Amino acid sequence: MSDNVNARTLRRLFPTRSAVLRDVLATAEKVLNHDVNVLILGESGVGKDYLAEALHRCGNRAENKFVRIDCANIPPDIFESELFGYERGAFTDAQTRKVGRMELAHRGTLYLDEVGALTPPLQAKLLRVVQERKFSRLGGNQVLDIDARFLSSSNIPLDELLESGLFRKDLFYRLNVITLTIPPLRQRRSDIPELAAKFLDETARHLKKRLRGFDEAVVDLLTDHSWPGNLRELRHVIERAAILEEGEVITQASLPFENFVDASHFVASGLEQRWTLEELEKRYIREILRQTSGNYSKTANILGINRKTLLEKRKRYELD
Repeated sequence: MSDNVNARTLRRLFPTRSAVLRDVLATAEKVLNHDVNVLILGESGVGKDYLAEALHRCGNRAENKFVRIDCANIPPDIFESELFGYERGAFTDAQTRKVGRMELAHRGTLYLDEVGALTPPLQAKLLRVVQERKFSRLGGNQVLDIDARFLSSSNIPLDELLESGLFRKDLFYRLNVITLTIPPLRQRRSDIPELAAKFLDETARHLKKRLRGFDEAVVDLLTDHSWPGNLRELRHVIERAAILEEGEVITQASLPFENFVDASHFVASGLEQRWTLEELEKRYIREILRQTSGNYSKTANILGINRKTLLEKRKRYELD
């Protein structure tokens, strides 16, 4: 495909009204047909995996394999065998030869999801492959060439890991030739109605239900919500509403009440029960912690305080 066709395909896969996201996609379009390494950053649930697959599907390696390796969920002691493969007899349970993810990605794309989770020793082994484009299976002497594009992602800015010494600078510079940072959903609220409609259409077809859209009040609630879980949370909320809704239009009754409590009701309860400011703060912090699934860094960011202050308040208010 030509560059223009590839760019149009990428825009179709990532429709957006957000100027911030459009800028990110404009950069992505420029590297579609170049084998430059790309680092994709963004909070959990923003669509990093989806963008990585889109870069592959719209690029010059689309006819070959897209191979994903989940750096956060593969135990360190088997990561090398997953990545490089092994020869028969390499270790006790190696009864046959196994082809690793690296070999499978030859002439295609290798996507390192949450690369920041790798231990320093594994980072060193990965660095060698990225630099030399050569590797060997565990227990083998044959040197194999690897012709693959490297895409990687992280929900933690890698420069923070660099400062703490948890990520190698040389590997960072190799992987971070081009950085694409996907903004969280709360920073592109104009996209929420269209995304919600897309998820509803997909879910309705799967459930074989007739669902025509959303009540106007629901659209307002969806747009105003902070979405700490980003696209993943939005999709789950829409799927739940589609299952529970008995009519053809999604109403407020089908939304998870605990996620969409009207702020005015929260304040009214405080006035009625004569909460002190301390009690109001305690309840508000507890609610934000619940919405972020206990993520203290994300909660502190939403509250506009540092993590240490949040931990002190947690201790004072006994928020376990």
